[in-house]
Amino acid sequence: MKYRSMEKDLLVLSYLRRDARESLTRISKQTNIPVSTIFDKIRYTKGRLIKKFTTIIDFQSLGFYARVLILIKAKKEERESIREYMINHKHVNSALRINNNFDFLIEAIFKDIGELEQFNDELESKFNIENRQTFFIIEDVKREEFLSSPEYLQMVNFNL
Repeated sequence: MKYRSMEKDLLVLSYLRRDARESLTRISKQTNIPVSTIFDKIRYTKGRLIKKFTTIIDFQSLGFYARVLILIKAKKEERESIREYMINHKHVNSALRINNNFDFLIEAIFKDIGELEQFNDELESKFNIENRQTFFIIEDVKREEFLSSPEYLQMVNFNL
């Protein structure tokens, strides 16, 4: 019984991954799950499986033309300070703790290269960074698509 419930939860989530603004009525018609059940599943999974409802923005249309990924390798004693700095910095969209010769992967967004350079200068003046590599994001080829289609659900292990 738990398997069927989890399968339905993930089916609803796949439709929300595709378009979180989709009406529950439409999802109900596409999945043959009653609207009230879908509503309950969303409410139940919020904070468990659903971490956050968000919108993916075209930053260029808002005048932010420099979008970058930055790899950072820092001294061990600096890592927590850098982590806090990234959490609170207005230009940092995402900050991830990683491994394999780097400590953080940062996605940051700036109006122009000048703002990026100010950010880099600030990083170097505040922290002892051992290595930093910056990559400009040219195009989102695919973004936030994992488990966004019912066909992908076969990958999930329901015996959790």
